[in-house]
Amino acid sequence: MKRRPARPYVVLRRETPLCVKHKKIYNQAMQDFEYFLFDFDGTIFDTSEGIFNSLDKVCVHYNLENTRDDFSRMIGPPLSESFATVFHLPESEIQDAIKVYRDYYSKEGMFQCSLYPGVTEMIQRLKSKGRKVFIATSKPEIYTKQILERKGLLQFFDFVGGADFEEKVRCEKVDVINYVLSVNRLSGQKEKCLMLGDRNYDIKGAHKAGLKAAGILWGFGGRKELEEAGADFIFENPEEIQDAFCK
Repeated sequence: MKRRPARPYVVLRRETPLCVKHKKIYNQAMQDFEYFLFDFDGTIFDTSEGIFNSLDKVCVHYNLENTRDDFSRMIGPPLSESFATVFHLPESEIQDAIKVYRDYYSKEGMFQCSLYPGVTEMIQRLKSKGRKVFIATSKPEIYTKQILERKGLLQFFDFVGGADFEEKVRCEKVDVINYVLSVNRLSGQKEKCLMLGDRNYDIKGAHKAGLKAAGILWGFGGRKELEEAGADFIFENPEEIQDAFCK
């Protein structure tokens, strides 16, 4: 049976106001979430500039013609998957293509990014309410930590979890989520955990791991993609997340 997504929070609040009784029940349910797992690319940072510049290097190396729209589709899934499905590179070339990409990305590309407005305030507000905040990303963990440290945000997160560098052990989103849960001893408290991200991979990975998932609309995905993936909630901006979880 196809999963039917719960109605997004923003729709409930703006278009069909809840009666007092149901609103109290809904608000209480939102307060039950104590642990927040955030995606990174398209959720915390707009990393498109550095990613696109790195993908340009791969296209030049292999004499490929691809557009920025193609590149946008590659933000979210593992590089190996994108190089196969979007660039149509043969399996024998995937690892070499990843090396070409990372030669540029590790030196310059990863720092060509900008923090989304309102994200710092959102994280600080969640933490002020006693919530734990984690990163769960398909980006290699080492790059994610380096970016957060360079941008002065590493200390805001209770744990940063990402893919292994070779993208062989923790590659799929569900693997990264389970890794974050396991390290932080939360595998038995999934009902208190919420995954938040901008792409269908975040929603599907969370559901495979047994978590509720919230889609966000300030990143690279869109409402249609997130609803079709079965998002339990959808938020338009960081302020709405504060309104929902920081009563």
